[in-house]
Amino acid sequence: MRLRTRLCLAALAAAPLLAPPLRAQDGGPFKLIQPAGYATPLVNSTASPAVLAGETLYLSGQSGRNPDGSLPADFKTEVAQSMARVADVLKAANMDNSNLAWLTVYVTDDALIEPMNQVYWQHIGAHPPARTILRVTALPNGEHVEINAIAALGQHREIWPTRWPHAAHTDPPAIAVKDVFYLSAQSGTDPATGKPPADYAAEVKQALDNVQTILKSASMTMANVVWVNPYVAERPEAPPAAAATPIAHNGQPTANSANSMNRIYATYFEFGHTPGRGTITVAGLPQKQNIVFSVIAGADLTKRKDIQTFNMPPSPTASPGCMYRDTYYMSGKSGFIPDQGVVTQDIALQARQTMRNLQDDLQAANMTWTDNVFATIYMREIKDTDTEYSIYKLFFKTPPLPAQTTLQQSTDMKTTTGEQITLIAVRQPKP
Repeated sequence: MRLRTRLCLAALAAAPLLAPPLRAQDGGPFKLIQPAGYATPLVNSTASPAVLAGETLYLSGQSGRNPDGSLPADFKTEVAQSMARVADVLKAANMDNSNLAWLTVYVTDDALIEPMNQVYWQHIGAHPPARTILRVTALPNGEHVEINAIAALGQHREIWPTRWPHAAHTDPPAIAVKDVFYLSAQSGTDPATGKPPADYAAEVKQALDNVQTILKSASMTMANVVWVNPYVAERPEAPPAAAATPIAHNGQPTANSANSMNRIYATYFEFGHTPGRGTITVAGLPQKQNIVFSVIAGADLTKRKDIQTFNMPPSPTASPGCMYRDTYYMSGKSGFIPDQGVVTQDIALQARQTMRNLQDDLQAANMTWTDNVFATIYMREIKDTDTEYSIYKLFFKTPPLPAQTTLQQSTDMKTTTGEQITLIAVRQPKP
C-alpha cells in the first residue's frame, strides 16, 4: 500500500475567498467555502458551494457551464470546466485535487462515460480519489455532467487488495484519510480474476465480497461500515448465463430481485448494527453493471454508533443512520409515513414528510438542521425541483447551507416516491 501525503496550498493574495466561520447551533464553527466570483449553480440559493467541517470539505455538485451560464457545445469542454470548478472550490479551502477522497460523477448518457473518463484522467492528477460513476436521467438546467466530492486534509493512503490489478487510469479501491475509509463503487465482477457474475444474486454477492476484501486489506470487517449506497440499474442487463433470479419486469427490477439483494445484503451485517443506507435506482451503470455499492467505513469500532428512532424498528438492512465520531451518515429518506408508506403524490407534501423523517433522525442523534453538511436530492422528475426546494429551504434557516447535489436518477415515472434525500451531518465540538 502506498502512502500519499497531502500538502495544503500556501495562501495567495489573489486566492478565492474563505468565508469567516459560521457557528452551528451545537457549538463549533463550520466554514462556508465561497470562491471569489463563484455563482452557486443551484437555484433558489439552497446550497453552499462547499462546507468545511474541521478538516473535511464537502463539495456541492459542480457543473461545467461557461462563465456566462451557457452550456459548452462540446461535452469534453463541459467535463473540463466541471473539473475546473471542483479545483476552484478546493483552492478556496487551501486544498487541491490531491486532497480529494471520495468523488461521484453523474452523466446523462451511457455514451458520455468514455469521453468523461478521458477528460477526468487528464485533469485529476497523480493521486485520484475513490470514485463512483452514475448515469442519471437529468441534471438541473440541462447539464450533461456534474461532479460532487468529499475532500480532506491529512495523510491519504490507497488501499489495494492483493492480486487486484493496479494499472494506469484505475480508480483506487479505497482511500483512507486517517481512520475514515472511502471506497470506490464496487461491482459484481471479481477484480482478481475479471470473472463476471453468473446471475443477479451472484452479482450482488460478489460486489459485497469485493467490499469485504477491501476492508480486510485494511484490517477491518463489515462491522466497520457506516454508510452504504447501493445503486441499482433501472433496466438490468441480461447476465452472461441464464439468471437464477428474475431481474426485470417491464424494464424495472422485480420484487424478487429486490428481495434477493436484501436477503444477501443482510447476511453481511449484524442485525441491529446495520449501517446507514440509501438504495437508489439509476438510469444506468458503467460496463452494463446491474448494481454497485459505494461505501464509507471507520476503523475504530468504539467510535461507531447506530442511531435508532422511536418510530422505526431495527432493520436487517439499514439503520436510520450511523454515527462515526462526530459525523452522522443518514439513510435515505423519502415522503413515507411509517407503517403507511407514501400516501400522496403531491411533491410538496412528500417533501415535508421527507424532511420530517430526516428531522427524526437528527433528533435521535441529538443534532439539528444546522449540523448538515452534504445533501443529495433524488427527484422522480427534474421539473419538480423548484417545488422541492421551496420546502427544503424552510428547514435550513441558518447559513451555511449544506453542500448539495440534485438530479433525476431514472426514467421511472410509476414509482410513488417523488423525491428522496440523503444527508451527512457533523456535530461540532463545544467551544
